Amino acid sequence: MTMRKARFTNLFGHQTEFASENLLGQDRHYHREAKSQKSQLKSAHKHGTRKNYKIPIKHKLT
Repeated sequence: MTMRKARFTNLFGHQTEFASENLLGQDRHYHREAKSQKSQLKSAHKHGTRKNYKIPIKHKLT
């Protein structure tokens, strides 16, 4: 699903759109979340040990 991102400017006291872009799902990256997931897996605590199936990290990261 695409997400439309619009950029606006103020012309003569009115907000006007001057650019827009369509972001595809594979183009959106959330680096902060990926970084925190990696650091959680490297920590001393065992995350998700009570689940019967753990999703591999390569499928979680963006």
